[in-house]
Amino acid sequence: MVQKYQSPVRVYKYPFELVMAAYEKRFPTCPEIPVFLGSEVLRESKSDDGALHIIERSCKLNVDVPRLLKKPPLLMHFLALKHLFTTNHTLS
Repeated sequence: MVQKYQSPVRVYKYPFELVMAAYEKRFPTCPEIPVFLGSEVLRESKSDDGALHIIERSCKLNVDVPRLLKKPPLLMHFLALKHLFTTNHTLS
């Protein structure tokens, strides 16, 4: 059974626009996250007024498993779908 993940609500001491710009800069790769191998934008759309920005990415992770189980390199692929609402400052 797959667990449902509920992300915590975070409060930053920086403006929302600056935090989201930093969030976007870590794609397609980020040297500070060595497990994250890369991402590719599959679909991206913005509303006419710029209030809604939807990005769908295909991401690759290098999963660290015990050495006995790790014969070939274990790569994990997943889709990340993010909705950025600039009017009410939320990312879902």
